Amino acid sequence: MLQPNFAVYLGKEKEGGFSGFIAEHNFFIVVEIEEGINAEQGREMVQKIKDELTTLALNNLASFDQFVSQIITKHNFPTSFSLAVGYFNGRIMYLKTVGQGVIFLQRERNFAQIIERDNSASGYLETNDFFILTTKRLIYLLGSDIELKTIFDHKDPHEIVEDLTPQLKGKNDEGAIALLLQFNEIETKQAEFINIDRQQRISGFDKIKNKGKTFFETLQIYSQRSGKRKTLTFIAVVLILFIFIWSVVLGYQRRSQAELNSKIKSSKELVNIKLTQAEEVAFLNLPRSLSLISEAKEEVEKLKKQLGKQKENEIKELEQLIKEREVKIVKKEDKNYEEFFDLTVDSKDASGSKLYLEKDNLTILDKRGLIYILSLTKKSLDKRNTSEAKRSGIVSSYQEEILFYVEDEGIYKISTDGKVKKSIDKDKEWGEIVGMWIYNGNVYVLDSSKGDIYKYLVTEGGYSAKSSYLKGEAGSVSGANSLAIDSSVYIGLDDRIVKYTAGARDEFSTSWPEKNVKLTKIFTSADVEKVYGWNKDKGAIYILGKNGTYERQIDSSILTKASDFVVFDDIVYVLVGEKIYKIVLD
Repeated sequence: MLQPNFAVYLGKEKEGGFSGFIAEHNFFIVVEIEEGINAEQGREMVQKIKDELTTLALNNLASFDQFVSQIITKHNFPTSFSLAVGYFNGRIMYLKTVGQGVIFLQRERNFAQIIERDNSASGYLETNDFFILTTKRLIYLLGSDIELKTIFDHKDPHEIVEDLTPQLKGKNDEGAIALLLQFNEIETKQAEFINIDRQQRISGFDKIKNKGKTFFETLQIYSQRSGKRKTLTFIAVVLILFIFIWSVVLGYQRRSQAELNSKIKSSKELVNIKLTQAEEVAFLNLPRSLSLISEAKEEVEKLKKQLGKQKENEIKELEQLIKEREVKIVKKEDKNYEEFFDLTVDSKDASGSKLYLEKDNLTILDKRGLIYILSLTKKSLDKRNTSEAKRSGIVSSYQEEILFYVEDEGIYKISTDGKVKKSIDKDKEWGEIVGMWIYNGNVYVLDSSKGDIYKYLVTEGGYSAKSSYLKGEAGSVSGANSLAIDSSVYIGLDDRIVKYTAGARDEFSTSWPEKNVKLTKIFTSADVEKVYGWNKDKGAIYILGKNGTYERQIDSSILTKASDFVVFDDIVYVLVGEKIYKIVLD
């Protein structure tokens, strides 16, 4: 555990003002009051604040901030005052400055100002962290904060104060104050009491049991050889000895149980602190929030190893607490699904492989050479039959015309009258085509191996020659797995989504709710307000704003079995073989 070591530099008393400090109950504060209070009044105020610290228990930055504000209000601080305050709970350090207060941190070889003026912060302590709680007056006397950096040189707080004293005493140090605080790691034997092997405890009781048996055998022999009076005396001695041994055993048990309970209490407090901080930072820094949740889980795992099979209920409660808070923080929801449509109403051998959505019409590619068009609002089914579709793996549609891609051949179109013709010939520069989208009649083709998007403009006779949609960024989306268009173009890669508008890279940055995200496909359109990322391995869909802001996660077991998905009217439609299932989002 971390143990604080501190020393204080205190300049001459300022007439009509006061400078003082507190370093008790994990609470550290330096106070500098320019005027409006004398030294005696200041010392009385400091003592009153000390009295309030005996029951202090703060477990998040908000409660720490509030406590310091209450001190200022309750003790009626004069207008011209400065504070630098620190408080640690476990391995969490909370800091706050007011007025001309300033706090510095030396960590390993790095030295920096953490906060100043009216600010607060919190973070994790590391072994040998060195804080300086002071005010701008001290910096003025030294000349600059750079001078502070030069004073450490592997010295402890007391040695540094000794070095500073002759340097500052030669100047007008009235009211100057600095509290130097270092955290050192000290060993604790707490775990030794907790990790006692059960077999050792049992053998200890066996020894006591055998000793008792020996006493009673000895008593029987003694009573046969001695008189009644001596026997009674011997019995009394034995009883006293037995009570003494038993009290030692019970005392040991009580101490062990107390150590056990203390460890559980400490772990519970630490877990709650981490989860509270995770909630506080989730909106602005989701990765940090997830890291805090992981640290809470590690603490419970460590506790579980120390306790073995003891206190299983407490462990389960902590695990459940973390699970509930994690769900709340990352906004993860388990959703049920239900069957929406069965393609076997048309053919018992029906089996879909790919989907494409235009308005409310869902186009479903069946590699038997069939393409279905399903109205999601009317639940009416139409189909078109073409042998070329047997070789296709990508389909799209626009105004009742259907386009599908055939490797090594090009892009075919099926018109409303069922006629099939090749609309775009295979291009020798194509690599691996993995996606196709139609927007305003223009065709966009995603080439994963070349990392490019080809654009074909619709013309009176068909389509124009290809042009690269990406302005100078061809190759930047290598490895892409899908695309979607709402006027901007969104490209799905394994672990991220990139967005382009008018061919130029647009702002789109996402903090995912878990590590090692692997996207299978993305989806959006002009008719939906969100961007959806599908992680098939985890059976999850991540819902994002169109600037990339993470909003929530939907989990459903059917998503691990699906071959494709789309979203329409706040419902996820999932293709699994011959069936289409739906997951209602709201």
